[in-house]
Formats: sequence, structure tokens, C-alpha cells
Amino acid sequence: MKKILIYGMGNPFRCDDTIGLKIAEMLKEECSNEKTIIRSGSIDGLAMLDEIMGFDKVILIDSIKTENGNPGDILKIKIDPMETRPSLTASHGIDFISALRIGLQFGYKMPGQIFVYAVEIKDNNTFSEDCTDEVLASIPDVIQKILEEIEQ
Repeated sequence: MKKILIYGMGNPFRCDDTIGLKIAEMLKEECSNEKTIIRSGSIDGLAMLDEIMGFDKVILIDSIKTENGNPGDILKIKIDPMETRPSLTASHGIDFISALRIGLQFGYKMPGQIFVYAVEIKDNNTFSEDCTDEVLASIPDVIQKILEEIEQ
């Protein structure tokens, strides 16, 4: 059985940006897979390399704000550090794809599979610990999709 990391990301004080943290906390109660570790935090870039080391599969949960998305939409993004298309960028520091490439160059053992479950958000500017209703409504679907992903 593969060793899996689920990592919820976000800022706990920026309204919808907290969605990854909330989902990770709920998954701790829902997930019974003994090979799955669930963590959360507000880190990105190079700091994430230390978190993902030693896992076969990594599932990141985060918010996303796209031009044509609707709040609550769920995107599953497969991460391949060797792809040349634009990367997922962080608001500070180095982006995650660049961090993965650096890890590869320095001989880090990278997970065989990395996915992001991203929830389209409405508001990441308001100072609040609560998500908007549209984003909160997506939580059961995201949890179900991640639980199915773990079982594959």
C-alpha cells in the first residue's frame, strides 16, 4: 500500500483562502486509511519539499481563483515538475513547481504522484476565518473525491 500525504494549504484569516485548511481538518475525521497522513499549514515553495519527502503520493488541497471559474468549482490538477507549461505560483517566494525542480536537481526522492485539488474561490481579500457559502458548499464533494483518490 502506498504512503500518502494529504496537505491542506491556505491562510486561515483570508476568507475563502482557508478552504484547504478546513478540508484537511475534516478529512482527519473521515479518513481511516492507516497509510495516509493528513497535515495542514500556510507554507509553500521550498518549505514544501520537506513535507512531501518519503511519500509515494501527495494530494494538496488549496484555493484557486481563475478568470472564468465559479466559486465552489473543484479542479484536479496533476503536477509534473518537468512540464514546461506555466506553474502554480505562490504569493511569496518560490513557486511549488520550481521547488520540485530544485528538489530533483539536488537528488530529493520525489513522490511518484502529486495532485492538487483546488477549490475555486470568491473572496481571498476579506479578513475572516469563514468561507463564503458557495465555497463551503463544495466541501462534501472535495472530501468525497479525495477519499476516492486514496482508495485507488
